[in-house]
Amino acid sequence: MSLPNNDPRPPYQLAANRLRAEITSGHLKPGDRLPSSRELRDTLGIANATVHAALRVLRDEGLIYSVHGRGNYVADPKQHPTVDPIGELASEWAGEFTLDYTPPAWYTQYKESAQADHVKAGPPPPVTVDQTASLAEILLGVREQLRHVTGEVVSLRQQIAGLEEKVSRLENPDVN
Repeated sequence: MSLPNNDPRPPYQLAANRLRAEITSGHLKPGDRLPSSRELRDTLGIANATVHAALRVLRDEGLIYSVHGRGNYVADPKQHPTVDPIGELASEWAGEFTLDYTPPAWYTQYKESAQADHVKAGPPPPVTVDQTASLAEILLGVREQLRHVTGEVVSLRQQIAGLEEKVSRLENPDVN
């Protein structure tokens, strides 16, 4: 009972189709144990991984179920209706998704102080390019912008270091 060689479909699909046909024809009835993976491998002439892929397809379709250490069995459609997990998730998520989250106080305080610092500092000076400016003048303007950005980076690094120190003190109060 080997699989056809001239069929372009992957072997696991062919094996799944063969087992599906035996189930739907009534040759294998609900509750019947399927042949073992080794028996299917030898009978169908396919690799063990291919057998497992075919069984996974049938399991996903709800035609069979597995009992660990016992084997695979034909499912009873009345007891094991086919489940559409995507449809279930879609129906669960059909409403508005909300998340009840309140950030911790330290984060709120930090964010407010960072925003206040940003407002005090104001926006960085705009880069203006004069059509008649020389390349040297343009480079000086770019250098000034880099100094400004570098200063902001240094300030942010200092703030991060301060926060890390505070967190360390909160996590290890006995060390101080």
